[in-house]
Order: sequence, then C-alpha cells, then structure tokens
Amino acid sequence: MVKFEDLLGDINGFGRFQVLIIIISFIGRFTMPCHFMLNNFIGAVPAHHCDYSYLDQNERFRNLTPVQKLAVSIPMGNDGKPSSCRMFEELQYHLLLNSTNMNYSGVSTVPCSQGWIYDNTTFKSTLTSQWDLVCDKKGKNKATATIFFIGVMFGAMTFGLLSDRCGVG
Repeated sequence: MVKFEDLLGDINGFGRFQVLIIIISFIGRFTMPCHFMLNNFIGAVPAHHCDYSYLDQNERFRNLTPVQKLAVSIPMGNDGKPSSCRMFEELQYHLLLNSTNMNYSGVSTVPCSQGWIYDNTTFKSTLTSQWDLVCDKKGKNKATATIFFIGVMFGAMTFGLLSDRCGVG
C-alpha cells in the first residue's frame, strides 16, 4: 500500500501547483464568513420615527423647530424616545406648553402613513432604511437573511455537483 508521503516524494514533493491550490482555496475560505456576517450590518435597524415632513404644508407647523415638530406629532415612549411606529392622529400643540408632563391618555394615535425618518449617525444606509422594513414589515428584514442562506444552500449543491462532474480527478 502506497502512503501519501511516498506519493508526494514521487512527484517532487510539495510544489508550486500545491501552493497555488492552497492559495486559491484560502481566498474562498477567507471571504465566505465575511459574506455570512454581512447581513448583520446591511440589515441593521437604525433608530427611526414617523416622517412628519408632509405636515409642513400647515402654516403653524412649518414655523416650529424640529424638536417641537417631533413633540407635537409623535408620542414619546416610556424611555423618552419617539415612538417608532405610531404618530398622533391630530397635532398636539398643547404639548408645547407643558413638555414635562407628557400625558397621552385619551390621545389617539395612528400607524405611520408617510414613511419614516431614520437616524443616519451609525449607518448611512441599510436594507431596512432603503426598503422601509420596519414596524409591520419588520419580518421581511429577517426574510432577507433566510433568502440569502437558501441561495447559499442551492449554490453549494449545484456547484458541488458541477465540480464533481467536471472537476479534475
């Protein structure tokens, strides 16, 4: 029985061809985990709230500062941050007078109707912000990763079969 080490000795050992094969294999092995981790960054969900820019047609609203516009159009959560998915049905100008007591009881809210404003300090653009995959559509954000890995699975099967049929061996 011939040992692998003996076979390498017969073909002049570990040569340039073997080094080339290792380098080519390394490129694929090195980049693949980067592709798998990519969805953690491009699928990130930045802080967001309802877009209220369409309300600028209202003369009184147009004269407010951005902080005041946020206060009268979007309810604040218990953590002091604007609600991500809801806005007031009607503008709440009385909140400008007493900003310390934000009592929203009896004030009706509606889902965002004109899109969202995203915090771009961490990520300039993500799948979530490009396609508005938040609130009611947040499940679709997870679907992007699933679709990617289904593609990986079918690619591995397809190209594995092709390499077995057409490969050197």
